[in-house]
Amino acid sequence: MSLVSQRAVRVDGSAHSVSPLALGAAGVLFVLYPAMRGFGPEEGLQGAEAFATWTWAAAHMCAMAGFVLVAVALRFLEGWGGGVELTGWLAVSFLLPYYGAEAFALTAAGEWARDNHDYGVLAIADGFRYGVAPMTTFAIGWILLAAVGVVVIVRATRASSGWTTATRCAAAVSGVGLVVFLPMFFVPGSLRIVHGMVLGFALIAWGTGVFVANRAADT
Repeated sequence: MSLVSQRAVRVDGSAHSVSPLALGAAGVLFVLYPAMRGFGPEEGLQGAEAFATWTWAAAHMCAMAGFVLVAVALRFLEGWGGGVELTGWLAVSFLLPYYGAEAFALTAAGEWARDNHDYGVLAIADGFRYGVAPMTTFAIGWILLAAVGVVVIVRATRASSGWTTATRCAAAVSGVGLVVFLPMFFVPGSLRIVHGMVLGFALIAWGTGVFVANRAADT
């Protein structure tokens, strides 16, 4: 085998490992997101302390990184084309500003309210949570993410790249988890934690299956 061929094999093998790693990491992060977030009162002293805690910002950063990693995984899934990847990146682009405000602006507001005993400042959350511009971009992001989920479900049923039935099922469950991400905002926190666990473990199982299929194809 020539040096060029050997290098091509190494590069191809490295690319094959990106999707499994990204899916697995995203799965872990989506499990952590609702588990760390907390779902207690968001007003008064309790609300200030909830926003000010490090777990509030960390939880939302887990979600942001998870969305990015899903898009990265789509980039390197063999034969999936650029359409679903582009949709994934567009979804990330519309979702991250809102999540960033939740992670960083609310943390700062919570710290200020806690330290100065001025809990009225927490009302600022409604400004960027329910304003026309943030709600519009947020809604667009969720619609795009749901579209990605639908594509994942369809592709999972048609996958012909050596995926096992278990891998297809894990991919399909992951797709469903992405589709129902938005409705989870309207259910109790305990159900959001369950959703995070189901989506997370499905992504991990999907990534593991893709890794095994890629290894088999490379041998």
